Amino acid sequence: MSNSIPTPRQTYTIKYQKENIKEMLKYIAEELPTYKFLESNDTLDTLRIEITRGFQPQHLDIRFQKEEEGATTFEIEVSKHTGGMTDDDSSLYAKQNLDEIMSFLTKCLDGYKITEEDKKSAQNKQTTNVIIGIVIAIIAIWWIFS
Repeated sequence: MSNSIPTPRQTYTIKYQKENIKEMLKYIAEELPTYKFLESNDTLDTLRIEITRGFQPQHLDIRFQKEEEGATTFEIEVSKHTGGMTDDDSSLYAKQNLDEIMSFLTKCLDGYKITEEDKKSAQNKQTTNVIIGIVIAIIAIWWIFS
């Protein structure tokens, strides 16, 4: 029996041109150390960005659906780097990743520039997650072998 859960996805409509949105998503992926721009597919009108958050790298697949009257509708689907979503932890990180990317996207579309503080904060969150993961692994190993 599989315990996989559906991959989280959210549809957004914002009042910006598609090209501006694509440009800002690429900017965010280039500026923040925990983001990596992976690919753009013009035929399918999609972007793929990877977010590393400790031991749980995830992909953000952005699919542009329509653009009319100065507004663009797109969907963001979050998937694990390997395999499907299988636990609450994955869903929690997915929700955090959706919230974070949309927060940066809307701020940057309004003229915000990513600061050194933003970069340090993102890196610190990643480092904290790695440390917590290592501590949990050590405790688990100690518990198993004691």
